[in-house]
Amino acid sequence: MIGREAERSRIDGLLEAARRGRTQCIVLAGEPGIGKTALLDDVCAGAAGMRVLRATSVESESALPYSGLHALLRPLLNLLTTLEEPQQRALRTALALADGDEPDLLAVNAGALSLLAEAASEQSLLVVVDDAHWLDAPSADALGFAVRRMQAEEVAFLFALRSEERSEFDRGFDRIVLGPLTRPRARELLELRREHVPPAAVERLLDLAAGNPLALLELPLAFATLDATDTATAPAELRRAFAERLDSLSGESRLALLLAAADPDAATVLRAAESLGLSREALSAPEAAGLLHIEPAGLVFRHPLVRSLSYADADPADRRAAHAALAAALGDDADRDRRAWHLAAAASGPDDALAALLEDTADRAAARGGHAAAGRALERAARLSEDAQARSRRLTRAARSFFWAGEVDRGAALTEEALAVTSDPVLRADALAEHASIRGTQVTALPEQRLLAALEEVEAVDPDRATRLLFLPVAWRSSALDVRGAIALTDRLERVARRAGPWWRPRGLANVAEVYLMAGDGARFSTLFEEVAGDERVVAAFAPSLIWSERYDEARLALEATLQTGRAAGNLMQVIWNQSCLADLELRLGRLRQARLAAAESISVGEAHEATLWVAGAQSVLAEVQAWQGDDADCRATAGAALAAARESGSAVIEFACRRALGLLAVGLGRTEDAVDELADAARRWWQSSFREPSVVGFVPDLAEAYAHAGDTDEARLWLGRFADCAEQAERRWALAAVARVGGILAPADAFDAAFERSLELLDGSPLALERARTQLAFGERMRRAGRRREARAQLRAAHAAFAAVDAAPWTERAAAELRATGETVGPRTVDREARLTPQELQIARLAADGRTNREIAAQLYLSPKTIEYHLANAYRKLEIHSRVELARVLDA
Repeated sequence: MIGREAERSRIDGLLEAARRGRTQCIVLAGEPGIGKTALLDDVCAGAAGMRVLRATSVESESALPYSGLHALLRPLLNLLTTLEEPQQRALRTALALADGDEPDLLAVNAGALSLLAEAASEQSLLVVVDDAHWLDAPSADALGFAVRRMQAEEVAFLFALRSEERSEFDRGFDRIVLGPLTRPRARELLELRREHVPPAAVERLLDLAAGNPLALLELPLAFATLDATDTATAPAELRRAFAERLDSLSGESRLALLLAAADPDAATVLRAAESLGLSREALSAPEAAGLLHIEPAGLVFRHPLVRSLSYADADPADRRAAHAALAAALGDDADRDRRAWHLAAAASGPDDALAALLEDTADRAAARGGHAAAGRALERAARLSEDAQARSRRLTRAARSFFWAGEVDRGAALTEEALAVTSDPVLRADALAEHASIRGTQVTALPEQRLLAALEEVEAVDPDRATRLLFLPVAWRSSALDVRGAIALTDRLERVARRAGPWWRPRGLANVAEVYLMAGDGARFSTLFEEVAGDERVVAAFAPSLIWSERYDEARLALEATLQTGRAAGNLMQVIWNQSCLADLELRLGRLRQARLAAAESISVGEAHEATLWVAGAQSVLAEVQAWQGDDADCRATAGAALAAARESGSAVIEFACRRALGLLAVGLGRTEDAVDELADAARRWWQSSFREPSVVGFVPDLAEAYAHAGDTDEARLWLGRFADCAEQAERRWALAAVARVGGILAPADAFDAAFERSLELLDGSPLALERARTQLAFGERMRRAGRRREARAQLRAAHAAFAAVDAAPWTERAAAELRATGETVGPRTVDREARLTPQELQIARLAADGRTNREIAAQLYLSPKTIEYHLANAYRKLEIHSRVELARVLDA
């Protein structure tokens, strides 16, 4: 290699790290011809002692789900039987090695990760993908998943892609951008050309190539005579050079190259060439011209530019003929999807039979988790549909597939097109509902009026679609704090939901009930919710409403039951949602350890599944746990990540939860001004809205307390009074207790007892241990300042014990300081060793303490066994132990 010493040094470090058990990844990016493939060749040749897995992505296969992963993992398929059965089954289905129902994408990704980890346990592994920007989306997702979750395996990942192309690997990966060679190194490379370069042409070629290695080796000498004012770039000149070579070929050779460019399989190309009457020698001239290599593994183009030019510059009629011949050469059922795509490319007009064939292809792609591929097949099927209604239906399906694949804008555009081609009210309702669901994930104007207009057309004849159409604007208005606007639609939603089927009826009624709860009408909420309370799935889906209304036991029963069934069925979305809700429930009950564990699983699995908003909900809970425990930096980082997602989605509920965490952190650390800064704007936003459920704005008492400690008693009483009105209307015991507690803080020196005693009375028998401890701390502080030290000690001891039990460090220290001020001796705080662990370390340690093996933990958490081993080693070190027996004892203490 000439001029790539620095890049090779970095990559050598990547390989050495893998040999030492540290997984890393580097992305090579650069313009065409800059030397990415040559550098990969050099690295693979020098990867001493490592097993190399290498694949080159092909544009024509980017529509086939998992084609790239299959090409890469094919040498490892003998290790499939070593995987956990669910992962093995999912991976076999995804790679088309076995028939089956739609595999869980997370199980597929975890299976690919486990397969790579298993191979690396035998020998250090180098995983190389060239032209990674052309990887099919599911393969790229699986590889990105593996890279992000491997930490301690002997695996190195190296991906090469064009810098101007978008890919899965654009963010979060170390990157080497290959720039042009320096002038001296370019001159050195130029001397390696096969033909002699006259001295007079050297400088001009160096100028034209601009440091591009392929240009230095491939530009014809004739280009050196071009006008020096020509400003064409090296890639442009390369395209022109290769195009001239293509133009020099016979028509037969051009057609043979076109076949090779349209399909990567050599046997298929040769069969198609024979059917077109082309001789085997038709490829000899391109090979002699240096455009193509015929190898045992297949047909290899000199450079991707040659492949793209061979296809793009061909006559359209020749392209159709080539695809038709390739389709005819693919007669087996195993190749039916490739055949369908070739037939689609050969079509010159509408063809309903072919559209149906492509729709079948889309179904198979979706069943293997290839939603982007399914979207492309459905979109092409729609273009080939003669019937407008079939076209609209397929466009809406395509939109949904693209949305699931993360291509939000493309999905939204297709729903607009689906609306434009049909007047059928049912199809329009489907397209509009899909459009609204897609746009609802973005910060954009939502087409509410169009939904309501479509509702008029289907309300009388299709209550299921009508319920779905109304469900969306009701949910949007509620999440934006416009409860009054949501209430305006609830009567209508309730009417259509009562006529709907078994899926939408209970969900529509539960949505109506939740709106009434947000409006402060607890009686109507309870009446409606009782109608759906027998369906655990619906109760779990609306568990936040039960938690807000203090029906904690009902929420737990539904969440734990559906969590168990979700795990058994491999429904990871159920796991993510339920654990997020359970984390919130445990937090409210003051069970910080359990809240941290549930939130950790929701976050780790949710991030893998890209359930951004649910992850943000779990992060808001984790941030409040960190606030209680005084983890300043962690709390701010966690809340910041959740706030970003909440703002993007417009979820005021999650935003308020984040504000509560940040406000609690400031109050606990005695930063009253910071607490006011964090909470005042959110409180004003709440009060200006029609949202009145106090459990969603539990930060308002903290704001009043911060104002009280800052000496601004007028503002404290103003906000406390507003919150008290909502608490009384909703009859929330915890909220009324919080009002009484802050009332005690604000009361005169001779009249605070009644308020604190009222707070403790409301919390008597309540599971809200930390709320009670806060009241006891505030009560003890006021007693101590009033000179009633003996009475104060009883309250302060109880508060100190409750805070210490959950390692709520700032609150424990505050209670200890007050106790010392009463004359009582308090020993140093005993730090809960478990609190030293990160959420992931704690989650892994808990599973290990329960007797799970590393492999079982890895399968449950979608990590590799060595990554589990790595985190367990960290946990042992932090806990100062050496065995699982000790681990179980420490965690159960």
